[in-house]
Amino acid sequence: MMVNWEREPGERVEDFAAAYLLMRAGRGNQIRPSRGDRGIDVQIPTANGWKIFQVKRFAKNLSSTDKKHIKGSWDRFVKEVLPTRDIKSWSLVLPLEPTPENEIWFAKLTADVDFEINWIGRALLDGWAAENPKLTAYYFQGGETRLHDLMATALSGSQQPQGEGDPLLNSVQGRMLALGKSLDEVDPFYSYELELRSGDLRDISAKQSMTQFERPGLVESVLEQVNDTQYLVTHIIARSEVSTELRPIRGTINFTVMTPEAKEAVERWVQYGAPLSDAPGTVIRTEGPPGTTFGESTVATASVLPALDDSQLPPLEFRLIDPAGVTLLTVPVTTATHSAGLRGKGVWLQVEVGPAVVVEYFVGSEKPGSIQIKANNAVGASPSAAFPAVKLLAQLPGNSLQLAIQGGPLYMPTFDFEDNEISTDAVNFATLLRLLSVVQQHTLSRVTIPGPEKWTDQGAQRLGRVAALLEGHKLSTRFSSWSVPDEEFFVAWDESHRPLIVEIPIAVKLGDTVYDTDMKERQHFESVWLDRSTRPPTVRPGSSDLIWSIAVARTAEPEA
Repeated sequence: MMVNWEREPGERVEDFAAAYLLMRAGRGNQIRPSRGDRGIDVQIPTANGWKIFQVKRFAKNLSSTDKKHIKGSWDRFVKEVLPTRDIKSWSLVLPLEPTPENEIWFAKLTADVDFEINWIGRALLDGWAAENPKLTAYYFQGGETRLHDLMATALSGSQQPQGEGDPLLNSVQGRMLALGKSLDEVDPFYSYELELRSGDLRDISAKQSMTQFERPGLVESVLEQVNDTQYLVTHIIARSEVSTELRPIRGTINFTVMTPEAKEAVERWVQYGAPLSDAPGTVIRTEGPPGTTFGESTVATASVLPALDDSQLPPLEFRLIDPAGVTLLTVPVTTATHSAGLRGKGVWLQVEVGPAVVVEYFVGSEKPGSIQIKANNAVGASPSAAFPAVKLLAQLPGNSLQLAIQGGPLYMPTFDFEDNEISTDAVNFATLLRLLSVVQQHTLSRVTIPGPEKWTDQGAQRLGRVAALLEGHKLSTRFSSWSVPDEEFFVAWDESHRPLIVEIPIAVKLGDTVYDTDMKERQHFESVWLDRSTRPPTVRPGSSDLIWSIAVARTAEPEA
């Protein structure tokens, strides 16, 4: 694919060269003139220093003015960049092969440096153009216009073809796949996935929608209602880590905030990069690949989620510290997600500690740092997974909370806590989780946390008693009567007082679920007598009304 370099404007040549170099390297960035290029158009970091590229559009033999421009770029680089960085190479990129005179002049210009110097001329640029035809078509053959035409076709593609049943569905799905493939073939920076779904966006929450879009490299998913019964989902996926640098997605939206909570949510997104959910607004201006742009005055609802790839975060842990500086408790962080504000140095960090506790940090902006703790009932989760974090919450009052690298230094500021409602609730919840964990140790069934509506004070008391038995405690109670469950056992009894031992399998009912354990309760009645005046006969207290209970294995032999 040939390019008529002489006819192309310098900015387009520079953009093409930068895109090729950065997409191939997968890192680095292009320096725009407004940022002061300092003799740098493209910079790429390597393990041995920076690769620097200066791009010029000169396609004919260099004039004195052309040489002056090149020398100016080199001098700025030597003066402003070279003293502060390790440089691996500096390359002049232009669609022109050097003459012998050019080579001599260029060698003298770049003498006295100990790094690699290159002249990348027309032959290599032609090779780049042939190697990446998508990139070449995008910059030099109207590729961007074709992209927008294809997206317009996608939006009109929701008009269903004739037919019904499976043929109709296959036709619609085939059209979407073909359009997505066409977009992929044209756009050098992003790939596209198009889905035509049935439904009304007004009936779908942002959280429900966005959870379906977790895929590597995803930059943005746009949902747009195309008719009364269907909406189009466009997934825009970056081909490279530098795609958003080369083809940024940006715009201006005026958000409508009706409550203090909504105002705070928008401010936290701007200052810290915190997630934004269902924020109504009006689009003023947008810029980016097809599917990400909207017309002026478009009314939209924005939900912004942080990137899912947090592989750069170190393993973290929470530490509970008492006033004397003693570590009371250490709990590892399960997952962590972070983002940065649109302006300033604000940072948002969300850490999950098991299934029941989420902690958000808002730090680094002009405002004092803050922390927000959210606890949930973790219904259906394992009690042992939720217990450590809930125990941490229960012990917060009077102590300090630190987030640190596991076995290392602090990662976030320390926050002190007084009495608070979340810790009060956590005390009771921690007790429940501990008791459930005890039950789990004695049953092959998976014990899960029941919903609050299925939990009563009476149920908690019964669970506490069972857990105490399972932990090896000896419990006592008093009785006034006990109906005989098996009359044949008592056939030979007279009315004299005697001890009685009864064994009952231990089972626990939590909500609608019954968990059988591997233990049985052995009840020792100190003194009983048999009252045959009732039907069935009744066992009543003799010289003592005490019952002593212990838990023994179900396989244990009954006591006489």
